[in-house]
Amino acid sequence: MKNEIEKNADIDGYGNRIAVGSSALHRRRVAGLTALILLFALGLLNEPEDFLGPKHTSWVRYMEVYSSFLLLLVYIVPFFLFMRWFCKKYTVSGLELLLAGFCGAFIASPYAGDLNDDFTRIMTRLLGHYYSDAWMGSFEVGIAEELLKLGTTALVLYVLGRKSLKSFLGIGMCVGMGFQIDEDISDITESGFRHVNEIIPIAVDRIQVALGSHWCYAAVTAAGLYFMVTAMGDRKRRRKGIGLIILIMSDHFVYDTPIGDVNLFNALLTAAVLVPLVLILRSSEMSPEERI
Repeated sequence: MKNEIEKNADIDGYGNRIAVGSSALHRRRVAGLTALILLFALGLLNEPEDFLGPKHTSWVRYMEVYSSFLLLLVYIVPFFLFMRWFCKKYTVSGLELLLAGFCGAFIASPYAGDLNDDFTRIMTRLLGHYYSDAWMGSFEVGIAEELLKLGTTALVLYVLGRKSLKSFLGIGMCVGMGFQIDEDISDITESGFRHVNEIIPIAVDRIQVALGSHWCYAAVTAAGLYFMVTAMGDRKRRRKGIGLIILIMSDHFVYDTPIGDVNLFNALLTAAVLVPLVLILRSSEMSPEERI
């Protein structure tokens, strides 16, 4: 009887066995996978609108806009190499991280775009010219986008059954990078089809802020979620997790306001998210021998 319980046991964040009925666990995983597929499919249906120009756009303009996407390889290639190192050192599955990237691009990003547009439309109707997108809109974006990325990360982790810090961090990074690439392509497309001269400046601007952008935001909030769910009554650990999530939401909010346009503050905001990420990567819980 004891062996049967151990066989059906789950593993918590510290490697301890927790007895769980295999059938109940299987049903929850199937439900999570179903939700993931449904959200992915619905998000995929919304994507084509972000990549199409006006009705009579010429194929030449499409080529001009789409070819500029290659500029994003400036940060995509280094990130890919970094994740190859990450997978090798921590024995994390590259396919799982690839899945997370697609989920960030086709779940978190489309829903965030719709939510941001709906919020702006509703608040504009309610407040008229008193509504400030630079401040109120930035506040909503900082909360909504981070929660959507974090929710997507949590769902992917749940479906895959991963519970270690390295899995939370890796999945979070890739969900954020998928979100980041989709958002950057959408911004380039929107600006490029409106004014061809804006294509290169927008692409360069997105590259300049890539270091401390969504991939880093989502990684730190995923680590925050890990500390919260593995607190096991440790209030200090739980507060640490909540603090990391609030830090990222606050950083994102300030970055989107006019304050973020000042180079000095932009650099400080980038450092404020990179430093926690580096400290998390160097923590003892990131041991390569830790169970995924």
